[in-house]
Amino acid sequence: MNEPRVSVIIPVKNEAAKIEQCLEAVFSQSLKPYEVIIVDGHSTDGTVERAQKFPAKVLYEDYHTRGGARQVGIVNAAGEYVAFTDASCVPHKDWLRNLVKELDTDTVGAGGATIYQDEGFWPKSVNLAFSTFIGSANSVQGRYFKEKRSVKSISGGNSMYRRADIMSIGGFNTGFVSEDADLNGRLIKRGKLVYTPEAIILRHQDRGLNNFVVQIYRWGMVRAATRLWEVQIIPPILVPLVLISLIFTPWVLLASLGLYLLVILIAGVRFAIQEKDPRYLVSIPIVFIIEHTVYTVGFWKEIIWPHRKLISRR
Repeated sequence: MNEPRVSVIIPVKNEAAKIEQCLEAVFSQSLKPYEVIIVDGHSTDGTVERAQKFPAKVLYEDYHTRGGARQVGIVNAAGEYVAFTDASCVPHKDWLRNLVKELDTDTVGAGGATIYQDEGFWPKSVNLAFSTFIGSANSVQGRYFKEKRSVKSISGGNSMYRRADIMSIGGFNTGFVSEDADLNGRLIKRGKLVYTPEAIILRHQDRGLNNFVVQIYRWGMVRAATRLWEVQIIPPILVPLVLISLIFTPWVLLASLGLYLLVILIAGVRFAIQEKDPRYLVSIPIVFIIEHTVYTVGFWKEIIWPHRKLISRR
């Protein structure tokens, strides 16, 4: 029986420190990739030279966006299936096999579990906060779920689709800030998106507070722009309602604020005990406050003053 033909597409820019570990894992898959395509945004740190140590095809993109890089990848892919990951990711050996088996006739996309491996204090604080319901709600991009489920969006760094399905909807929006959310929002009208915990990647994102703020702001904008109405929109919707209550029932604002602070402080206590580090008593609440505030600002900014194109310069 012939194995499925899977093209693995990896967008990169200045990832010399990580690309070799990623490619070693990709080329060690139990389901051998039909081809591996590196799409480079004109790196200046030796990324391409390190990638060329492997039998990978190297292409270049001039869009300066991940959506543009992924579009270049799928246009040039020869596989029936296309899998996407990033240089910061190290897939487990059965990653491709566990994704492709989920793509039945009713399923247009399959995504797997992402386990973050960052060790710095603030990056780890961000990852711990994201691992909770109040940090990521039901998003599989920030949390690890043990059971398979149908979802509305899967991670661009851990996903697989049929190439024909992506091409049938016009491919990636090359100027969109979060190309995976936009693509998934269009594909889900044609079939199911499935998350499987068996397709695992380890990710070293080194997400400090500055990068976190930018990322969360963009996610808020994208949530509004793509109209993916899930539980993540509840906080941005509640904020103006609570503020309006100041006019008539100011106690509602005080009660809501008190409850919110209590919840995030409990989370801080939990992780301080779990990690045996009292610093998380402070850092976890700070991460939550930053996340929810910036996400709400990004969401309402896009609702009130939408961009025609959400350009993301890498």
